[in-house]
Amino acid sequence: MRLGVLADNLLEWLALHLGLVPVPFLQTLHAVGLGRVLMGATRLGIFEALAKGPLPAAEVARACGLTEDGARRVLEVLASSGYLRRRGELYALTRLSRRWLLRDSPVSLHDSMLFRYLEWEYIERAEDYVRTGEPVRMHEEMTPEGWELYQRGMRSLARLSAPEVARKVPVPKHPRRMLDVGGAHGLLSVALCRRYLGLRAEVLDLPEAVEASRPLLAQEGMGDRVVHLVGDARHQDLGEGLYDLVLVANLIHHFDEPTNRDLCLRIARALRPGGYLAVVDTFGTGARRGQLEALADLYFASTSLSGAWPLESVTTWQRDAGLAPQRYRRLVTMPGFGIQAASKPR
Repeated sequence: MRLGVLADNLLEWLALHLGLVPVPFLQTLHAVGLGRVLMGATRLGIFEALAKGPLPAAEVARACGLTEDGARRVLEVLASSGYLRRRGELYALTRLSRRWLLRDSPVSLHDSMLFRYLEWEYIERAEDYVRTGEPVRMHEEMTPEGWELYQRGMRSLARLSAPEVARKVPVPKHPRRMLDVGGAHGLLSVALCRRYLGLRAEVLDLPEAVEASRPLLAQEGMGDRVVHLVGDARHQDLGEGLYDLVLVANLIHHFDEPTNRDLCLRIARALRPGGYLAVVDTFGTGARRGQLEALADLYFASTSLSGAWPLESVTTWQRDAGLAPQRYRRLVTMPGFGIQAASKPR
């Protein structure tokens, strides 16, 4: 999957095919502009104002505390991009915006859109990384408010893939105990524990992440079946022979190779015979990476210590830790991401 410039009619398609369309111009100014409009419309409450039914621009402006002229211009951008539908003077939500951007939707990306404001600042500094090799180190810079926004944003994305992850992650028969390394909000653990009724989970993460995530996990009503464990995955003693499953989701792209190798070794020791390590992340699965994987690699490299690791590196760490890598499984609900699991011999 990739982002691109799409033609609306045959003439535009022909111009695009002949190389007459200024693609770099459209992929910068227009992409940046639309991204900012979606972020702003979410933060300003425009989608929520239209949740109960169509409204004219003046009523949207009044509900959101905007000028009528400014509101109308934003509404036109959203209507031309498929997020709203205009009939006469009235603007209404489309299926796209109602499904993804309303706060109360089961798959809402509302919090993810708000987290884009924080990510926007990090992306602006990507050139500094390219010049100097020094990343932003976002986890060290974040304020308590930033941590809360980060966890809410990550949780909204995890909600999309959690059921699929729970189906595709391999587990031994009758699993009893799992460890979710770097899982913070705990939503993937919640999905797995709901699927396997005898399973309990411990979610290991940094103190700041746990503090920001505690209210989010409490909303799931899992009681003592999914609990937080405060610690640093880079150094934490994970014990020996304790877990049927260890899940490492969206974490290895923050760590360098020695740290990931050591983490795999400690996880292998912590697994029971027949248990599984499941790594969920974006991987470079071949010599050529797709657009989403390449962009993710640059983003993670510029904001932490690493980037998107090749699948071959992950399976090598697993083998060197004494584990047997399983078949790689792509995630349909999270393009560019997948599951690389490995089992511990009995």
